[in-house]
Amino acid sequence: MRIKIQTFILGLGCLLLSGLVSAQAANCSDGLISVHCGDAPSATFDAEGDLWVAFVQDMHVYVSRSEDRGRSFSIPTQVNPVAEDAEFNGENRPKIIVDGDEIYVSWTKKTSPRFTGEIRFARSTDSGRTFSEPRTINDDGLFTGHRFESLFLSDSGHLYLTWIDKRDLEASLEKEQEYSGAAVYYAVSADGGETFSSNYRVANHSCECCRIAIAPRGPQDIAILWRQIFGVTTRDHAIAVLSPQGETTERHRASYDEWEINACPHHGPSMIQGLNTDQYHMAWFTNGDAHQGVYYGRFSFALGSPQLVRQIDANPGAGHPFLQSLDGTVYMVWKGFDGQRSLIYSIQSGDEGRSWSDAEVLASTQEGSDHPFIVSDGESLSLSWKTKEHGYIFETFAGLRTTASD
Repeated sequence: MRIKIQTFILGLGCLLLSGLVSAQAANCSDGLISVHCGDAPSATFDAEGDLWVAFVQDMHVYVSRSEDRGRSFSIPTQVNPVAEDAEFNGENRPKIIVDGDEIYVSWTKKTSPRFTGEIRFARSTDSGRTFSEPRTINDDGLFTGHRFESLFLSDSGHLYLTWIDKRDLEASLEKEQEYSGAAVYYAVSADGGETFSSNYRVANHSCECCRIAIAPRGPQDIAILWRQIFGVTTRDHAIAVLSPQGETTERHRASYDEWEINACPHHGPSMIQGLNTDQYHMAWFTNGDAHQGVYYGRFSFALGSPQLVRQIDANPGAGHPFLQSLDGTVYMVWKGFDGQRSLIYSIQSGDEGRSWSDAEVLASTQEGSDHPFIVSDGESLSLSWKTKEHGYIFETFAGLRTTASD
């Protein structure tokens, strides 16, 4: 698919101006705690239409709320009262879910420079005014890698935490056995995060440092997509279904890129469920022998294989795609580079991934920036993107609110 650049549908100047003014007003050099000054923001809407953002600043995780879709934010609430080395990078960042008065926040606590960590969780039952004491969810008690967690709340009210785990690597080393990569583990809460199950293993030999994508598979199960080691050094993707009881079913290989690399790419996938609930839209980056660049595919559990696989962007610097859907249309954003600027591209498909629009540029920066995300409130889609130049950008680019603002 050749990228054809269109003009920004909402007005790029307006988007960057609003982000720039907010970032300047934050006075980050004065030590102000703010979403514009922190790192690795993750955003979600509540049922009332308020925007909630979790971010990391000065070894604390914070949560802040906006009643005007990101134009202004409340004074941030500190989630962890005791400073700890919370991870903040594109693939490893805090997560937030809001369910009525309850707010769930997870993050990875780095415990040494050698890729070790703990999966941390806290919740608020009073709409974010206070948070419970953070606790560690991995239950092995080992000083090893537990990182790159993902958080998901099913329609049935089961709260899932998945992560990359190296406990099985440690066990193999003690037995002087070879072990490639890490493993995928998860835990489930059936009582709103008050308690969690024991840890369940999904798969051995996962990649060590890529985010895990989650989508619903019925009212209580979930489907997850992650980078897996196939053979000796082939790092493509696998998909599986997890239950609240710790069962892993319907496991398949999800991509066939033949990426031979004995290292971690730090490029995790994105996934959402299709209109046909047996099908899942996937987006990922690869540099394999068969495929290179940003790719799209649609996985069918009925067939047990990916379909409609196509290259989206093969240009150098392209990566970190993210998917979301609205009113039957699938949207994708990803990050590109034109030699001077980082750009956020967007495309859309109205026929479940069979065809895609030309790419449009949503935003750009000449300085450092985070990965892009799409946040939905059920009526519109917004770009969530943190940049050094413009601070935190949150701007609607599709849906009813776009039409109303034109």
